Amino acid sequence: MKPNTAFTLVELLVVIVIAALLLGLLLPAVQAARAAARKLQCTNNMKQIGLAAHYYHNQYDQFPTSKWGIQSLSDSRIKHHILSFLLPFLEQQHLHEQIDFGKHWYENEATKIRLPVYLCPESPKQFRYKTYEYFTGDYTVAEQMQRTEGKIKLLFDNGIVTPRSSLYGMLQPPERTINSNIVTTKVSIASVTDGISNTIMFSECAARPFLYQIGRQFVDTEPSQRKECGADWSSNRSPFYILESCGSGGTQLFNCTNNNEIYSFHFGGANFCYGDGSVHFLSETIHPEIFISTFTAYAGD
Repeated sequence: MKPNTAFTLVELLVVIVIAALLLGLLLPAVQAARAAARKLQCTNNMKQIGLAAHYYHNQYDQFPTSKWGIQSLSDSRIKHHILSFLLPFLEQQHLHEQIDFGKHWYENEATKIRLPVYLCPESPKQFRYKTYEYFTGDYTVAEQMQRTEGKIKLLFDNGIVTPRSSLYGMLQPPERTINSNIVTTKVSIASVTDGISNTIMFSECAARPFLYQIGRQFVDTEPSQRKECGADWSSNRSPFYILESCGSGGTQLFNCTNNNEIYSFHFGGANFCYGDGSVHFLSETIHPEIFISTFTAYAGD
């Protein structure tokens, strides 16, 4: 008589339970591996952007401005973003040649294209709000910290961070007003007094125009309804000032909101491209004194 080789119901249930347990153990590891891969791709994107800025510097003896306004014949300011200037150095010369820099960014059909190098793969891919389609970019420039507004003001007022002679970031618009005087800015390697290897050049501000706060999305919010909210990679409104903070004691300076603030979807922090082209992941719990020293380019710290 042949022995019975079939599984019993109990044995089958045991196998199913073991398989479910193994799957439960493997799934977080798979998700972590995928997140690590997306984070690495984001790092590579920022490295390419940083290198492009240096190629620009090699050609023009200065870094590109954070945004641009040139004088047209009608004396109106023509608006563009730094990422448009970097196109020839990111193997996008053909696209760059299609942009008419005598017109605003939104008047150019050539800017209505998605460029993977300007998108963090960890960021949610939402490109349309109601009738308007966005051609988003997740990387931009934080031009300065605002000492007199927002929650960051409290960090200075309460002595959590020390005052600086300058709260400007590395890259700047071509002109800015200082003491009621218009000053032309030219940023070069030599002009960054705090050292380019110690100073942030590009930051993440992901998933605009849809509003996120500490990982939660808010629907039908006012920033989502503005056409010119800085979401598009070519928009001159993409750069911003840092005003807000969150967390315990209000000491967290990024990943609080993406409403024109530094914001990433990487767990626990964000990628930053420094002035030398290197990319570093900074924890969102970094002490604000250290982060501000890393952010400021002309403060002597």
